[in-house]
Amino acid sequence: MVESDSGSSEHSATVPTSKRAKRTHGVTASASSAAAAAPRAVTARGVSAGTGSVCKLFVKKVPCNFADPWRKHSQQSSTGTGFLVAGRWIVTNAHVVHRAVSVLVRSTTGPPIKYSARTVVLGLPCDLAVLVVDAVGFWAGKESLELSQQLPRLDDNVTCIGFPVGGENISVTRGVVSRIDVNHDGLLRVQIDAAINPGNSGGPVLGAHGLVVGVASSHLKNASNIGYIIPTSVLSQFLGCVDVPGSYIGTASLGIGRVQTLESPALRRHLGLPMEFSGGVRIPAVWPLGPAAEKLKVDDVIISLDGVEIGQDATVPLRDNERIFFSYLVTRRLAGKESVRVRVWRNGREEDVDVLLRPDRWLVPRLDGYDSAPEYVIVGGLVFVPLSMPWAELKSNDKNARALVHQYWGQALPEPGRQVVILSKVLAHPCNMGFHGLSNIVVETFNGTPVHNVAQLARAVARCRDTTLVFEFRRPAGDGREIVALDRAESVAAEAEILQQHLIAAICMVRLKGCGEPQPPDPEDDDSRCNGSGDPQQLGQPTESANAAEQVGAVAAMPSSALGTNMEEKVPPVPLEPPQTTCTAPHT
Repeated sequence: MVESDSGSSEHSATVPTSKRAKRTHGVTASASSAAAAAPRAVTARGVSAGTGSVCKLFVKKVPCNFADPWRKHSQQSSTGTGFLVAGRWIVTNAHVVHRAVSVLVRSTTGPPIKYSARTVVLGLPCDLAVLVVDAVGFWAGKESLELSQQLPRLDDNVTCIGFPVGGENISVTRGVVSRIDVNHDGLLRVQIDAAINPGNSGGPVLGAHGLVVGVASSHLKNASNIGYIIPTSVLSQFLGCVDVPGSYIGTASLGIGRVQTLESPALRRHLGLPMEFSGGVRIPAVWPLGPAAEKLKVDDVIISLDGVEIGQDATVPLRDNERIFFSYLVTRRLAGKESVRVRVWRNGREEDVDVLLRPDRWLVPRLDGYDSAPEYVIVGGLVFVPLSMPWAELKSNDKNARALVHQYWGQALPEPGRQVVILSKVLAHPCNMGFHGLSNIVVETFNGTPVHNVAQLARAVARCRDTTLVFEFRRPAGDGREIVALDRAESVAAEAEILQQHLIAAICMVRLKGCGEPQPPDPEDDDSRCNGSGDPQQLGQPTESANAAEQVGAVAAMPSSALGTNMEEKVPPVPLEPPQTTCTAPHT
């Protein structure tokens, strides 16, 4: 892992601010003085070497459709950028190749031949992916780019190389480092003012020394010249996981949610903090399934992490005259492999606690292919799905869907397998007459028993022997409950017709173990895997296995459409406010 500290920047010393040339479409337009000619030559050599190691990616992808989870979206075409690094790897963004069915690579040197590439490892939380090209001819005469071991400094010149919209050939844009902070997950990121447009995603960003200082990733919506790059410290950590399958499991976290700053003297006195101590942040909640469960407590005050004191505004020193949010000290470590020493103020004294870091687990899954999948169960035309960000993004124009995201966003997973099950839509049929207008509401009970996930609901419906199927929903406005009652015999009889009308292969597809690909559940299986948790939940009334199978209906095995090993980047998941950044990859 690359440390964030860096010495004097070659870049800032080489090119004085007052002598920077005017930038127009990435091409130097002003005349250089004799004194500035040598520094500019250094930059030119670095950019020239960099362009030879950059590739254009031609991607065909088939995204999942969370609105109609029994099918996928139409095939889409997009382009992106990648670059060669040591180990004969090609680095790009995860969102460029997520759900890809074909990735072709064309280098800027040698014959303009497109070679087939495959994804070796993909990390959606950090938006990075590593590709390989098995054809030996591709690598002939190719050189890899070298990664900088230093975090760029403010006002350092940077050069962004890629294949953005507006043309077919390689493009170079230049800018400066504007800001260094963390994203919504606490990962380090660097803001630059060089143009990052669709098609630039995955391209290298070079410093004046010709070394890679980051990977172009996204830009700020409705703003001018605000782009974000993934620094090489994050990239180096990710590349260290390539040779060990499964070693990258996500972004490291303490599992304590958003801390409370302690800038109020009255609050500090209330917590019993010593007068001579001016830092620290309060823990408002500890996630029940998080790494700090039973180690940290509510109202603990975090004083330091690994000996680095946390200020009362939740920041820590980064470099001279620079501070950054303290989560950077956590996310720079590898989840599942590394620990952090937390010093807390508890009951009037200091205590040290070692926490093995793991990723956060959310009640509302955020990333398709990482913690969410297109699960569903259809009962008498009622389509039930788990609430997730990919689903909500497709329903962004529905006020009820937006309200659901706001209501549950940021809540930690309370227990394994728990989901917020919602009625996404109603496939109209005489058996569900009177309920055709219902959509995007949370189901709370089935036949009087709480519903905890879609797999559990599917199994309950299959086992139910009551003459009526009764679902109770929570109204979006909070003004009571909505009840849906279906005749069980009519619903079972209508299943085949409903499936045929909408070209649906299976009445139900769920993740039986809470991970992997959705598949039809076995109603005869008493294993707790059917609800994705270690605690089996039984809904409705048990029945004989033959009758249970009858209630499932003719569950045709859906062709194994892989969730894939890819995980799509996307714009960072939306909290209670709209997302501020947009990924730049898709360029048709």
